[in-house]
Amino acid sequence: MYWPEIGNLADAEQASNQGFWAAVVCAVITALFATIAATSGNAVAGIGPVAYADAAVFAVIAWRIRARSKSFAVIGLVLFVIEKIFQLATQPLSLGFGILVAIALLLAFITGVRGTFAYHRIKEAQSLEQAATQDA
Repeated sequence: MYWPEIGNLADAEQASNQGFWAAVVCAVITALFATIAATSGNAVAGIGPVAYADAAVFAVIAWRIRARSKSFAVIGLVLFVIEKIFQLATQPLSLGFGILVAIALLLAFITGVRGTFAYHRIKEAQSLEQAATQDA
C-alpha cells in the first residue's frame, strides 16, 4: 500500500492520489488544530490560529497534486518534511503518537511524487507511441 508498483497509467494515478490525500489530511488536521487554538486562546501542539495559512497552502498543494503537477507534488513533500523537522526541533514531546501518522503521511507524499512523475512519463510514452502509429 505504501510502496505500490507503478506499471501503467491507472497505477500512476492511484499512486499520485496518495500525495493528494496526504496533503488533504495535512490541511484538515492543521485547520482543526488552528480552530481549537483560536477558540480556546491557547496553542495546541505548537499550532496557533496563524496555522490557517499553512492549512490553505496544503489545500492548494492537494488541488495541484490532483491535477498531476510534478512541482506541487515535490513542494508538498518538501514542505511536510521541513515542518516535521521544525516540529521535532521545537517540540520533541509533541510527536508521541504523531510519529506514526507522520511516517504514514511521509510515505504517502513520497508515493505521490513517484506516481505523479510516473504519470507524466507514461503519458509521454503513450503520446509518442500514438504519433508513431499515426505516421506509419
